[in-house]
Amino acid sequence: MEMMIILLIFASVSGILGQTDMARKSLIFSKNYSFPAELTYDGGQLSKFTVCLRSCRNMTESVMFSILSGARHDYFFIILGGGPDANTGLIWVKGRRVDINFPTDDPRPRRSICLSWDSPKAKMVLWVNGKITEKKVFEKRGIEYVDPRIFIGPGQIFLGGKPKMGVGEITDVHVWDRVLTPQEVNDYYRNKKGKVGNIINWRALKYDGADGDFIIGPFQCNF
Repeated sequence: MEMMIILLIFASVSGILGQTDMARKSLIFSKNYSFPAELTYDGGQLSKFTVCLRSCRNMTESVMFSILSGARHDYFFIILGGGPDANTGLIWVKGRRVDINFPTDDPRPRRSICLSWDSPKAKMVLWVNGKITEKKVFEKRGIEYVDPRIFIGPGQIFLGGKPKMGVGEITDVHVWDRVLTPQEVNDYYRNKKGKVGNIINWRALKYDGADGDFIIGPFQCNF
């Protein structure tokens, strides 16, 4: 995990800055060992958050979303499987790995994922396509992410996988500084207007990434 932290910090040293409306667009990572993009915001302290995003179940590469505390080596990340491992993934929170399995009874290629973390309650909840699929309660020792840094990038760089020439992509990423209600998660899943994050807003995205390691393009999965 120390190597992961070093890579994430290095990734934002010589990046490019940008801001754009990313509606119906995605971040596309075409190199397995490319550095991640950092999604920037005004900073602050997080003891609760919800992240929602959309991905392709048939993407050839895995994709990682992570939150790294700016003050300590406290980190949270989720890795979405790709290719033959499309129905598996993992979450790392409070120093503990949680393996997850995505539902296999939904044939649609597009997958809507929301994950909430409530540090005071030490509770994690995962929704896939608007339904709760995982609930975990951890030992209560509060972790607050101080001036956290948020990254998106290829997952295999942290899993030690072999380089491939496939593509991993992710879209419609929103982050809130609270735990969303089930109705709010369902609103996001059904793509209702106005359901945007107050920390990360895909419709007004600010990002910092290594030039050439990702491109912005149309989301490949059917809406």
